[in-house]
Amino acid sequence: MWYSEHSGCGGGAWWIQGFRSHNPIISLIRQCLPDPLPIATAEEDDYYKWKLGPQGVPKAFSASATWNFLHPCPPAVTWNKAFWSSGRIPKHAFICWVAARDRLYTRDRLRDWGLIIPTVCLLCNSVDESRDYLFFNCPYSQEVWTAFTTPANVHPPLPFALLLNWMASPPATKNAALIIRFAFQASLYAIWKERNSRLYSAVFRPTVTIVEDIKRLLRARLDSLSQALPNTPSSVSYLSTWFSIY
Repeated sequence: MWYSEHSGCGGGAWWIQGFRSHNPIISLIRQCLPDPLPIATAEEDDYYKWKLGPQGVPKAFSASATWNFLHPCPPAVTWNKAFWSSGRIPKHAFICWVAARDRLYTRDRLRDWGLIIPTVCLLCNSVDESRDYLFFNCPYSQEVWTAFTTPANVHPPLPFALLLNWMASPPATKNAALIIRFAFQASLYAIWKERNSRLYSAVFRPTVTIVEDIKRLLRARLDSLSQALPNTPSSVSYLSTWFSIY
C-alpha cells in the first residue's frame, strides 16, 4: 500500500499510526515511516519517484528496470551457440538446453530426491544412468553419435561439459559446423526419446533405426534452409554439404 503525504498524513501524524490492526505488514509500515513533515498546500497533485537500491537515482517507475534489478542477468555461457543457432529445430534445441542445465529427470537425480527406483541405464542395462553417461558414454548412444561424427571426421570430447564448449565452435566449415550442431541436437533428442519410450512403453528400437530417422529429419530441415537462400549456388548449399559428408 502506498501513500502520498496528502493522502497518508493528517493532523501532524501518519494516519496509519492510528490503525489498531496487529497485522505484521501494518506494523512494519509503521516502523518504516519517517516523521511527518508539515504539508505545504499546493494545487499540484503528488507524484511518486522510483528508486532502485540504496544508490539508485529516483525516477519514474519502470517494470523492466525493476525486474532486471531483482533478477540480474547471469553471465552468458560459452555453449549458447551450440543450441540457439539460426534454423534450429526448436524441440531439439530445448531438450539440449535442459540437458546442458542438467535438469533432465535422469535416474541418478530421481534417486537423489529420495525415489526408490532402479539406477541402471535403460539403454544398455549395465551402468548407472546419469546425464554424462547417457550422452554419450553409453554404448547405445555412442553408436548413434559416432554415426555422425565419424563421417564428418570430427572428434568431440567427453564428458558432456567439454562437449558443450566444443559444440559452440566445432572445427569445420560454416555449413559443416551447422550440420554437426543439428546432428548433435537431434541425436540427444532421439536418445532421450528412446530412453523414455523404453521406460513408459517398453518399446525398443535398434540404433540403426534411430540414425536413419535422424538423417531423414535433418535432410528435410537442410533442404528447407537451402531453399530459403535462392541466391546461394546449389554446390555450396546446406544440403549439398550434407551429401558430401553423409
